[in-house]
Amino acid sequence: MLSVVIVEDEYIVRYGIRSMIEWEKMGLTVIGEASNGQEALDFIRQEPPDILITDIKMPIMDGIGLISEVRKFSPHMKILILSNLEDFQYAKEAIRYGVSEYLIKSDMMPRDFEQALMKVKESLEEASPNSEEKQSASAQPLWKEKLLLDLVEGSGKERIDVQSSIESLGLLDAKLPLYVLHIGKNALELGITEGQTYIRSALDRVLAAEYEASYEVFPDRLGEMNVLLFSSRKSQDLKAVREIAQSVLTYLLDRYAMLCTIGVSKGIMAWTDLQNAHEQAVTAAKYKMFIGSGKVIVYGVDYVPVENQQVENIKVSTSHIHSMVYAFQSKELQVYLEEIFEHLASRKDYDMVQIISLELLIMLTTLWSDVSSDQQDILHLKKQYFDQLAKLETIQQSKAWFLQAFEELVQHMIHVYNSDRNGILKAVQYIQMYYHQEISLQSISHHVHLSKNYFANLFKKEMGESFLEHLTRIRIEKAKALLTGELKAGDIGHLVGIQDPKYFSKVFKKITGVSPSEYRNRTRGDV
Repeated sequence: MLSVVIVEDEYIVRYGIRSMIEWEKMGLTVIGEASNGQEALDFIRQEPPDILITDIKMPIMDGIGLISEVRKFSPHMKILILSNLEDFQYAKEAIRYGVSEYLIKSDMMPRDFEQALMKVKESLEEASPNSEEKQSASAQPLWKEKLLLDLVEGSGKERIDVQSSIESLGLLDAKLPLYVLHIGKNALELGITEGQTYIRSALDRVLAAEYEASYEVFPDRLGEMNVLLFSSRKSQDLKAVREIAQSVLTYLLDRYAMLCTIGVSKGIMAWTDLQNAHEQAVTAAKYKMFIGSGKVIVYGVDYVPVENQQVENIKVSTSHIHSMVYAFQSKELQVYLEEIFEHLASRKDYDMVQIISLELLIMLTTLWSDVSSDQQDILHLKKQYFDQLAKLETIQQSKAWFLQAFEELVQHMIHVYNSDRNGILKAVQYIQMYYHQEISLQSISHHVHLSKNYFANLFKKEMGESFLEHLTRIRIEKAKALLTGELKAGDIGHLVGIQDPKYFSKVFKKITGVSPSEYRNRTRGDV
Protein backbone atom coordinates (compact mmCIF):
# COMPACT_ATOMS: atom_id res chain seq x y z
CA MET A 1 0.00 0.00 0.00
CA LEU A 2 1.49 3.34 -1.05
CA SER A 3 1.74 6.13 1.52
CA VAL A 4 0.48 9.73 1.17
CA VAL A 5 1.11 12.97 3.05
CA ILE A 6 -1.32 15.92 2.69
CA VAL A 7 -0.06 19.49 3.22
CA GLU A 8 -2.66 22.29 3.24
CA ASP A 9 -3.06 25.23 5.63
CA GLU A 10 -6.88 25.20 5.51
CA TYR A 11 -8.26 22.47 7.78
CA ILE A 12 -11.53 22.30 5.84
CA VAL A 13 -9.66 21.67 2.58
CA ARG A 14 -7.56 18.91 4.23
CA TYR A 15 -10.74 17.38 5.61
CA GLY A 16 -12.34 17.53 2.16
CA ILE A 17 -9.37 15.83 0.52
CA ARG A 18 -9.43 13.01 3.08
CA SER A 19 -13.19 12.59 2.72
CA MET A 20 -13.52 12.66 -1.07
CA ILE A 21 -11.18 9.70 -1.72
CA GLU A 22 -11.64 6.04 -0.74
CA TRP A 23 -7.94 5.62 -0.02
CA GLU A 24 -7.84 1.94 0.88
CA LYS A 25 -9.73 0.89 -2.23
CA MET A 26 -7.13 2.74 -4.30
CA GLY A 27 -4.28 0.99 -2.49
CA LEU A 28 -3.24 4.20 -0.70
CA THR A 29 -3.02 5.24 2.93
CA VAL A 30 -2.66 8.75 4.40
CA ILE A 31 0.23 8.56 6.87
CA GLY A 32 0.31 12.21 7.86
CA GLU A 33 -0.99 15.76 7.49
CA ALA A 34 0.57 19.18 7.97
CA SER A 35 -0.64 22.79 7.87
CA ASN A 36 2.56 24.30 6.47
CA GLY A 37 5.72 23.32 4.62
CA GLN A 38 8.03 23.29 7.64
CA GLU A 39 5.76 21.01 9.65
CA ALA A 40 5.49 18.71 6.63
CA LEU A 41 9.26 18.69 6.09
CA ASP A 42 9.88 17.62 9.71
CA PHE A 43 7.48 14.73 9.25
CA ILE A 44 8.70 13.68 5.79
CA ARG A 45 12.33 13.51 6.91
CA GLN A 46 11.26 10.96 9.51
CA GLU A 47 8.90 9.00 7.27
CA PRO A 48 9.11 9.83 3.56
CA PRO A 49 5.83 9.06 1.77
CA ASP A 50 5.46 7.68 -1.72
CA ILE A 51 3.18 10.57 -2.70
CA LEU A 52 3.16 14.17 -1.46
CA ILE A 53 0.04 16.33 -1.98
CA THR A 54 0.76 19.98 -1.22
CA ASP A 55 -0.77 23.42 -1.50
CA ILE A 56 1.33 26.24 -2.98
CA LYS A 57 0.56 29.22 -0.73
CA MET A 58 1.07 28.41 2.98
CA PRO A 59 2.51 30.19 6.04
CA ILE A 60 6.02 29.59 7.49
CA MET A 61 7.19 27.59 4.46
CA ASP A 62 5.21 27.59 1.23
CA GLY A 63 4.79 24.72 -1.22
CA ILE A 64 7.69 25.85 -3.42
CA GLY A 65 10.09 25.81 -0.48
CA LEU A 66 8.82 22.42 0.68
CA ILE A 67 9.20 20.82 -2.75
CA SER A 68 12.68 22.30 -3.14
CA GLU A 69 13.80 20.83 0.21
CA VAL A 70 12.16 17.45 -0.44
CA ARG A 71 13.93 17.13 -3.77
CA LYS A 72 17.31 17.42 -2.01
CA PHE A 73 16.86 14.04 -0.29
CA SER A 74 14.04 12.41 -2.25
CA PRO A 75 14.39 13.07 -6.00
CA HIS A 76 11.89 10.37 -6.95
CA MET A 77 8.97 11.15 -4.62
CA LYS A 78 5.75 11.77 -6.56
CA ILE A 79 4.30 15.22 -5.90
CA LEU A 80 0.81 16.59 -6.63
CA ILE A 81 0.30 20.31 -6.16
CA LEU A 82 -2.95 22.11 -5.40
CA SER A 83 -3.40 25.75 -6.27
CA ASN A 84 -5.86 28.52 -6.94
CA LEU A 85 -6.15 29.73 -10.52
CA GLU A 86 -4.53 33.07 -9.67
CA ASP A 87 -1.47 31.27 -8.28
CA PHE A 88 -0.53 29.62 -11.58
CA GLN A 89 2.77 31.53 -11.76
CA TYR A 90 3.81 29.85 -8.52
CA ALA A 91 2.65 26.53 -9.87
CA LYS A 92 4.85 26.91 -12.95
CA GLU A 93 7.83 27.42 -10.66
CA ALA A 94 6.95 24.25 -8.77
CA ILE A 95 6.62 22.24 -11.97
CA ARG A 96 10.34 22.63 -12.72
CA TYR A 97 11.05 20.54 -9.62
CA GLY A 98 9.44 17.54 -11.28
CA VAL A 99 5.86 17.77 -10.03
CA SER A 100 3.71 14.90 -11.29
CA GLU A 101 0.26 16.52 -11.33
CA TYR A 102 -1.21 20.02 -10.97
CA LEU A 103 -4.83 20.52 -9.84
CA ILE A 104 -6.88 23.73 -9.55
CA LYS A 105 -8.79 23.74 -6.23
CA SER A 106 -11.89 25.44 -7.56
CA ASP A 107 -12.19 22.93 -10.43
CA MET A 108 -11.18 19.86 -8.44
CA MET A 109 -13.79 17.10 -8.42
CA PRO A 110 -13.40 13.71 -6.69
CA ARG A 111 -13.19 11.93 -10.04
CA ASP A 112 -10.41 14.26 -11.27
CA PHE A 113 -8.50 13.79 -8.03
CA GLU A 114 -8.85 10.00 -8.21
CA GLN A 115 -7.60 9.95 -11.80
CA ALA A 116 -4.56 12.06 -10.89
CA LEU A 117 -3.77 9.77 -7.96
CA MET A 118 -4.21 6.62 -10.03
CA LYS A 119 -1.88 8.02 -12.71
CA VAL A 120 0.80 8.69 -10.11
CA LYS A 121 0.23 5.32 -8.43
CA GLU A 122 0.61 3.46 -11.73
CA SER A 123 3.86 5.28 -12.52
CA LEU A 124 5.22 4.32 -9.09
CA GLU A 125 4.29 0.68 -9.52
CA GLU A 126 5.82 0.56 -13.00
CA ALA A 127 9.08 2.13 -11.82
CA SER A 128 9.42 0.13 -8.60
CA PRO A 129 11.48 -3.07 -8.76
CA ASN A 130 10.62 -5.92 -6.45
CA SER A 131 12.81 -4.44 -3.74
CA GLU A 132 13.97 -6.73 -0.99
CA GLU A 133 12.80 -5.00 2.18
CA LYS A 134 13.73 -8.04 4.20
CA GLN A 135 17.26 -6.85 4.90
CA SER A 136 18.56 -6.82 8.45
CA ALA A 137 16.14 -4.92 10.68
CA SER A 138 18.96 -3.82 12.93
CA ALA A 139 20.65 -2.16 9.95
CA GLN A 140 17.41 -0.43 8.98
CA PRO A 141 15.83 1.28 12.01
CA LEU A 142 13.27 3.08 9.85
CA TRP A 143 12.19 -0.23 8.34
CA LYS A 144 11.96 -1.73 11.81
CA GLU A 145 9.73 1.10 13.02
CA LYS A 146 7.58 0.82 9.90
CA LEU A 147 7.15 -2.91 10.48
CA LEU A 148 6.17 -2.29 14.10
CA LEU A 149 3.59 0.25 12.94
CA ASP A 150 2.21 -2.17 10.35
CA LEU A 151 2.07 -4.82 13.04
CA VAL A 152 -0.01 -2.77 15.50
CA GLU A 153 -2.24 -1.39 12.74
CA GLY A 154 -2.71 -4.67 10.87
CA SER A 155 -2.12 -2.76 7.62
CA GLY A 156 -0.87 -4.00 4.27
CA LYS A 157 -2.37 -5.60 1.19
CA GLU A 158 -2.65 -8.94 2.94
CA ARG A 159 -3.38 -9.52 6.59
CA ILE A 160 -0.13 -9.10 8.49
CA ASP A 161 1.56 -12.40 9.32
CA VAL A 162 2.19 -11.67 13.00
CA GLN A 163 4.55 -14.58 13.62
CA SER A 164 6.68 -13.79 10.57
CA SER A 165 6.84 -10.09 11.51
CA ILE A 166 7.88 -10.85 15.08
CA GLU A 167 10.53 -13.20 13.80
CA SER A 168 11.94 -10.60 11.39
CA LEU A 169 12.11 -8.09 14.26
CA GLY A 170 14.00 -10.54 16.46
CA LEU A 171 11.36 -10.34 19.17
CA LEU A 172 10.35 -14.01 19.44
CA ASP A 173 12.18 -14.38 22.73
CA ALA A 174 10.76 -11.21 24.26
CA LYS A 175 9.10 -11.79 27.61
CA LEU A 176 5.36 -11.47 28.01
CA PRO A 177 3.09 -9.96 29.29
CA LEU A 178 3.55 -7.00 27.00
CA TYR A 179 2.08 -3.51 27.50
CA VAL A 180 1.56 -0.85 24.83
CA LEU A 181 2.09 2.78 25.83
CA HIS A 182 0.83 5.62 23.61
CA ILE A 183 2.50 8.96 24.39
CA GLY A 184 0.54 12.02 23.31
CA LYS A 185 2.09 15.45 23.69
CA ASN A 186 0.13 18.67 23.98
CA ALA A 187 -1.08 19.73 20.54
CA LEU A 188 1.36 21.95 18.64
CA GLU A 189 3.50 22.41 21.75
CA LEU A 190 6.62 21.30 19.86
CA GLY A 191 7.57 20.33 16.35
CA ILE A 192 7.21 16.65 15.47
CA THR A 193 10.94 15.96 15.24
CA GLU A 194 11.85 17.86 18.42
CA GLY A 195 9.08 16.18 20.42
CA GLN A 196 10.07 12.70 19.25
CA THR A 197 13.71 13.37 20.13
CA TYR A 198 12.79 14.41 23.68
CA ILE A 199 10.57 11.36 24.16
CA ARG A 200 13.26 8.97 22.88
CA SER A 201 15.72 10.58 25.29
CA ALA A 202 13.29 10.22 28.20
CA LEU A 203 12.61 6.56 27.39
CA ASP A 204 16.33 5.85 27.19
CA ARG A 205 16.94 7.57 30.52
CA VAL A 206 13.96 6.20 32.44
CA LEU A 207 13.13 2.81 30.89
CA ALA A 208 16.61 1.66 29.94
CA ALA A 209 18.85 3.22 32.56
CA GLU A 210 16.61 3.54 35.62
CA TYR A 211 14.24 0.57 35.29
CA GLU A 212 16.38 -1.65 33.04
CA ALA A 213 13.25 -2.32 31.02
CA SER A 214 13.22 -3.90 27.58
CA TYR A 215 11.20 -1.92 25.05
CA GLU A 216 10.68 -0.95 21.42
CA VAL A 217 9.61 2.56 20.36
CA PHE A 218 8.12 3.81 17.09
CA PRO A 219 6.07 6.82 15.88
CA ASP A 220 2.58 6.46 14.49
CA ARG A 221 1.25 8.17 11.37
CA LEU A 222 0.50 11.37 13.28
CA GLY A 223 3.98 11.54 14.75
CA GLU A 224 3.00 10.45 18.27
CA MET A 225 5.20 7.86 19.96
CA ASN A 226 4.29 4.31 20.90
CA VAL A 227 6.18 1.94 23.18
CA LEU A 228 6.10 -1.84 23.46
CA LEU A 229 7.10 -2.45 27.09
CA PHE A 230 8.16 -6.03 27.79
CA SER A 231 7.90 -7.82 31.09
CA SER A 232 10.95 -7.67 33.34
CA ARG A 233 11.89 -7.76 36.99
CA LYS A 234 10.77 -4.13 37.40
CA SER A 235 7.81 -4.11 35.00
CA GLN A 236 5.96 -7.29 35.78
CA ASP A 237 2.52 -5.98 36.69
CA LEU A 238 0.23 -3.04 35.88
CA LYS A 239 1.17 -1.17 39.05
CA ALA A 240 4.83 -1.21 38.02
CA VAL A 241 3.94 -0.15 34.46
CA ARG A 242 1.98 2.83 35.81
CA GLU A 243 4.97 3.82 37.94
CA ILE A 244 7.32 3.61 34.95
CA ALA A 245 4.95 5.65 32.76
CA GLN A 246 4.60 8.29 35.47
CA SER A 247 8.39 8.53 35.73
CA VAL A 248 8.57 9.18 31.97
CA LEU A 249 5.98 11.96 32.27
CA THR A 250 7.82 13.54 35.19
CA TYR A 251 11.15 13.40 33.35
CA LEU A 252 9.69 15.04 30.24
CA LEU A 253 8.07 17.80 32.28
CA ASP A 254 11.09 18.48 34.51
CA ARG A 255 13.76 18.21 31.82
CA TYR A 256 12.02 19.66 28.76
CA ALA A 257 8.91 21.41 30.18
CA MET A 258 6.96 19.02 27.93
CA LEU A 259 3.49 18.06 29.12
CA CYS A 260 2.37 14.65 27.85
CA THR A 261 -0.30 12.05 28.47
CA ILE A 262 0.37 8.31 28.38
CA GLY A 263 -2.33 5.77 27.56
CA VAL A 264 -1.56 2.24 28.76
CA SER A 265 -3.11 -0.94 27.40
CA LYS A 266 -4.00 -4.06 29.30
CA GLY A 267 -1.21 -6.61 29.45
CA ILE A 268 -1.28 -9.16 26.63
CA MET A 269 0.07 -12.71 26.60
CA ALA A 270 -0.04 -13.32 22.83
CA TRP A 271 1.42 -11.37 19.93
CA THR A 272 -1.87 -11.72 18.06
CA ASP A 273 -3.43 -9.34 20.62
CA LEU A 274 -0.96 -6.56 19.83
CA GLN A 275 -3.23 -4.60 17.48
CA ASN A 276 -6.04 -4.58 20.04
CA ALA A 277 -3.62 -3.49 22.78
CA HIS A 278 -2.45 -0.56 20.65
CA GLU A 279 -6.05 0.54 20.11
CA GLN A 280 -6.59 0.37 23.87
CA ALA A 281 -3.56 2.58 24.55
CA VAL A 282 -4.62 5.19 21.97
CA THR A 283 -8.20 5.22 23.28
CA ALA A 284 -6.99 5.62 26.87
CA ALA A 285 -4.75 8.56 25.89
CA LYS A 286 -7.70 10.32 24.23
CA TYR A 287 -9.56 10.14 27.53
CA LYS A 288 -7.43 13.13 28.62
CA MET A 289 -10.18 15.20 27.01
CA PHE A 290 -12.38 14.41 30.01
CA ILE A 291 -9.90 14.14 32.91
CA GLY A 292 -7.07 16.45 31.85
CA SER A 293 -3.55 16.20 30.43
CA GLY A 294 -0.32 15.16 32.10
CA LYS A 295 -1.63 11.84 33.44
CA VAL A 296 -1.11 8.13 33.03
CA ILE A 297 -4.43 6.67 31.89
CA VAL A 298 -4.75 2.91 32.09
CA TYR A 299 -7.31 1.20 29.88
CA GLY A 300 -9.81 -0.77 31.94
CA VAL A 301 -8.87 1.07 35.15
CA ASP A 302 -8.86 4.85 34.63
CA TYR A 303 -10.81 4.54 31.41
CA VAL A 304 -13.53 1.89 31.33
CA PRO A 305 -15.45 1.65 28.03
CA VAL A 306 -19.23 1.57 28.29
CA GLU A 307 -20.60 -1.51 26.56
CA ASN A 308 -23.71 -1.23 24.38
CA GLN A 309 -24.29 2.38 25.29
CA GLN A 310 -27.88 3.27 24.38
CA VAL A 311 -28.13 7.06 24.31
CA GLU A 312 -29.65 9.62 22.01
CA ASN A 313 -27.46 11.44 19.54
CA ILE A 314 -26.49 14.94 20.55
CA LYS A 315 -28.03 17.35 18.06
CA VAL A 316 -27.02 20.95 17.56
CA SER A 317 -29.69 23.25 16.10
CA THR A 318 -28.12 25.59 13.56
CA SER A 319 -31.29 27.67 13.24
CA HIS A 320 -31.60 28.05 17.00
CA ILE A 321 -28.01 29.25 17.38
CA HIS A 322 -28.40 31.63 14.44
CA SER A 323 -31.59 33.14 15.85
CA MET A 324 -30.00 33.69 19.29
CA VAL A 325 -26.91 35.29 17.76
CA TYR A 326 -28.96 37.65 15.59
CA ALA A 327 -31.21 38.50 18.51
CA PHE A 328 -28.12 39.29 20.64
CA GLN A 329 -29.26 36.74 23.23
CA SER A 330 -25.88 36.16 24.87
CA LYS A 331 -27.17 34.57 28.06
CA GLU A 332 -29.56 32.22 26.28
CA LEU A 333 -26.80 31.20 23.85
CA GLN A 334 -24.39 30.59 26.71
CA VAL A 335 -26.91 28.33 28.46
CA TYR A 336 -27.54 26.40 25.23
CA LEU A 337 -23.83 25.84 24.58
CA GLU A 338 -23.23 24.79 28.19
CA GLU A 339 -26.03 22.22 27.90
CA ILE A 340 -24.40 20.79 24.76
CA PHE A 341 -21.04 20.42 26.48
CA GLU A 342 -22.65 18.95 29.60
CA HIS A 343 -24.17 16.22 27.40
CA LEU A 344 -20.79 15.65 25.76
CA ALA A 345 -19.06 15.45 29.12
CA SER A 346 -21.56 12.88 30.38
CA ARG A 347 -21.19 10.80 27.21
CA LYS A 348 -17.38 10.78 27.43
CA ASP A 349 -17.23 10.05 23.72
CA TYR A 350 -14.06 11.54 22.19
CA ASP A 351 -15.23 11.23 18.58
CA MET A 352 -18.57 12.87 19.37
CA VAL A 353 -16.77 15.86 20.93
CA GLN A 354 -14.72 16.25 17.77
CA ILE A 355 -17.81 16.08 15.54
CA ILE A 356 -19.83 18.60 17.59
CA SER A 357 -16.83 20.94 17.83
CA LEU A 358 -16.47 20.90 14.05
CA GLU A 359 -20.20 21.65 13.63
CA LEU A 360 -19.98 24.59 16.02
CA LEU A 361 -16.86 25.89 14.33
CA ILE A 362 -18.54 25.83 10.91
CA MET A 363 -21.52 27.74 12.35
CA LEU A 364 -19.19 30.29 13.91
CA THR A 365 -17.24 30.97 10.72
CA THR A 366 -20.44 31.06 8.64
CA LEU A 367 -21.94 33.71 10.92
CA TRP A 368 -18.79 35.80 10.70
CA SER A 369 -18.98 35.55 6.92
CA ASP A 370 -22.51 36.95 7.12
CA VAL A 371 -21.43 40.11 8.94
CA SER A 372 -18.14 40.80 7.20
CA SER A 373 -17.57 41.85 3.61
CA ASP A 374 -13.78 41.41 3.84
CA GLN A 375 -13.16 37.84 2.71
CA GLN A 376 -9.43 38.12 3.44
CA ASP A 377 -10.24 38.87 7.08
CA ILE A 378 -12.60 35.89 7.17
CA LEU A 379 -9.94 33.55 5.78
CA HIS A 380 -7.49 34.80 8.40
CA LEU A 381 -10.08 34.35 11.14
CA LYS A 382 -10.86 30.79 10.01
CA LYS A 383 -7.19 29.85 10.15
CA GLN A 384 -6.86 31.49 13.57
CA TYR A 385 -9.88 29.55 14.86
CA PHE A 386 -8.63 26.22 13.52
CA ASP A 387 -5.18 26.78 15.01
CA GLN A 388 -6.62 27.72 18.40
CA LEU A 389 -9.05 24.79 18.47
CA ALA A 390 -6.30 22.33 17.55
CA LYS A 391 -4.42 23.29 20.74
CA LEU A 392 -7.30 22.51 23.09
CA GLU A 393 -6.74 19.39 25.19
CA THR A 394 -9.87 18.99 27.31
CA ILE A 395 -13.61 19.34 26.92
CA GLN A 396 -13.60 22.13 29.52
CA GLN A 397 -11.12 24.09 27.42
CA SER A 398 -13.27 23.52 24.34
CA LYS A 399 -16.39 24.73 26.14
CA ALA A 400 -14.65 27.87 27.42
CA TRP A 401 -13.25 28.57 23.95
CA PHE A 402 -16.62 28.30 22.18
CA LEU A 403 -18.39 30.39 24.84
CA GLN A 404 -15.83 33.15 24.38
CA ALA A 405 -15.81 32.91 20.56
CA PHE A 406 -19.60 33.15 20.27
CA GLU A 407 -19.71 35.99 22.81
CA GLU A 408 -17.13 37.92 20.76
CA LEU A 409 -19.30 37.39 17.68
CA VAL A 410 -22.44 38.67 19.43
CA GLN A 411 -20.60 41.72 20.78
CA HIS A 412 -19.30 42.46 17.29
CA MET A 413 -22.84 42.27 15.92
CA ILE A 414 -24.07 44.65 18.60
CA HIS A 415 -21.25 47.03 17.72
CA VAL A 416 -22.06 47.14 14.00
CA TYR A 417 -25.83 47.02 14.49
CA ASN A 418 -26.41 50.80 14.59
CA SER A 419 -24.48 51.46 11.41
CA ASP A 420 -26.22 48.61 9.60
CA ARG A 421 -29.65 49.91 10.63
CA ASN A 422 -29.15 52.66 8.07
CA GLY A 423 -28.97 49.92 5.46
CA ILE A 424 -32.40 48.64 6.53
CA LEU A 425 -33.88 52.14 6.28
CA LYS A 426 -32.35 52.43 2.83
CA ALA A 427 -33.88 49.06 1.87
CA VAL A 428 -37.32 50.14 3.11
CA GLN A 429 -37.12 53.31 1.05
CA TYR A 430 -36.06 51.32 -1.99
CA ILE A 431 -39.05 48.98 -1.58
CA GLN A 432 -41.42 51.95 -1.31
CA MET A 433 -40.11 53.29 -4.62
CA TYR A 434 -39.62 50.10 -6.63
CA TYR A 435 -42.20 47.68 -5.17
CA HIS A 436 -43.67 47.21 -8.66
CA GLN A 437 -40.40 45.78 -9.97
CA GLU A 438 -38.88 42.37 -9.30
CA ILE A 439 -37.03 42.57 -5.98
CA SER A 440 -35.31 39.54 -4.50
CA LEU A 441 -33.60 39.08 -1.17
CA GLN A 442 -30.32 38.71 -3.05
CA SER A 443 -30.75 41.94 -5.03
CA ILE A 444 -31.93 44.09 -2.10
CA SER A 445 -29.14 42.87 0.22
CA HIS A 446 -26.60 43.59 -2.53
CA HIS A 447 -28.10 47.06 -2.95
CA VAL A 448 -27.42 47.94 0.70
CA HIS A 449 -24.04 46.11 0.76
CA LEU A 450 -24.96 43.48 3.34
CA SER A 451 -24.77 39.69 3.07
CA LYS A 452 -28.07 37.98 2.26
CA ASN A 453 -28.39 36.02 5.52
CA TYR A 454 -27.33 38.93 7.69
CA PHE A 455 -29.69 41.33 5.90
CA ALA A 456 -32.63 38.92 6.27
CA ASN A 457 -32.09 38.55 10.02
CA LEU A 458 -31.39 42.24 10.60
CA PHE A 459 -34.44 43.28 8.57
CA LYS A 460 -36.74 41.09 10.66
CA LYS A 461 -35.20 42.35 13.89
CA GLU A 462 -35.59 45.98 12.86
CA MET A 463 -38.97 45.80 11.10
CA GLY A 464 -40.70 43.03 13.04
CA GLU A 465 -41.44 41.13 9.84
CA SER A 466 -39.42 39.38 7.18
CA PHE A 467 -38.30 41.10 4.00
CA LEU A 468 -40.80 39.09 1.91
CA GLU A 469 -43.65 39.80 4.35
CA HIS A 470 -42.84 43.51 4.23
CA LEU A 471 -42.59 43.61 0.43
CA THR A 472 -45.85 41.70 0.04
CA ARG A 473 -47.65 43.93 2.53
CA ILE A 474 -46.49 47.08 0.71
CA ARG A 475 -47.66 45.64 -2.62
CA ILE A 476 -51.09 44.75 -1.20
CA GLU A 477 -51.45 48.23 0.33
CA LYS A 478 -50.74 49.76 -3.09
CA ALA A 479 -53.21 47.30 -4.68
CA LYS A 480 -55.93 48.31 -2.22
CA ALA A 481 -55.55 51.93 -3.30
CA LEU A 482 -55.75 50.97 -6.99
CA LEU A 483 -58.85 48.86 -6.40
CA THR A 484 -60.84 52.04 -5.70
CA GLY A 485 -60.54 52.83 -9.45
CA GLU A 486 -61.66 50.99 -12.55
CA LEU A 487 -58.62 48.84 -13.30
CA LYS A 488 -59.08 45.07 -13.51
CA ALA A 489 -57.79 43.04 -10.57
CA GLY A 490 -55.36 41.11 -12.81
CA ASP A 491 -53.92 44.35 -14.16
CA ILE A 492 -53.56 45.75 -10.66
CA GLY A 493 -51.56 42.70 -9.58
CA HIS A 494 -49.23 43.26 -12.50
CA LEU A 495 -48.84 46.95 -11.61
CA VAL A 496 -47.80 46.20 -8.02
CA GLY A 497 -45.24 43.56 -9.01
CA ILE A 498 -47.30 40.34 -8.72
CA GLN A 499 -47.46 38.97 -12.25
CA ASP A 500 -49.69 35.91 -11.73
CA PRO A 501 -53.39 36.97 -11.32
CA LYS A 502 -54.30 33.82 -9.39
CA TYR A 503 -51.38 34.24 -7.03
CA PHE A 504 -52.27 37.92 -6.59
CA SER A 505 -55.84 37.03 -5.58
CA LYS A 506 -54.58 34.35 -3.20
CA VAL A 507 -52.10 36.66 -1.49
CA PHE A 508 -54.59 39.53 -1.34
CA LYS A 509 -57.18 37.37 0.36
CA LYS A 510 -54.64 35.92 2.78
CA ILE A 511 -53.66 39.39 3.97
CA THR A 512 -57.02 41.22 3.83
CA GLY A 513 -59.41 38.34 4.42
CA VAL A 514 -61.35 39.06 1.21
CA SER A 515 -60.76 38.70 -2.52
CA PRO A 516 -59.83 41.76 -4.64
CA SER A 517 -63.34 41.95 -6.10
CA GLU A 518 -64.98 41.69 -2.65
CA TYR A 519 -62.70 44.44 -1.38
CA ARG A 520 -63.64 46.68 -4.32
CA ASN A 521 -67.33 46.13 -3.72
CA ARG A 522 -66.98 46.97 -0.03
CA THR A 523 -65.09 50.18 -0.69
CA ARG A 524 -67.78 51.27 -3.12
CA GLY A 525 -70.57 50.44 -0.70
CA ASP A 526 -72.00 47.71 -2.94
CA VAL A 527 -72.04 45.23 -0.07
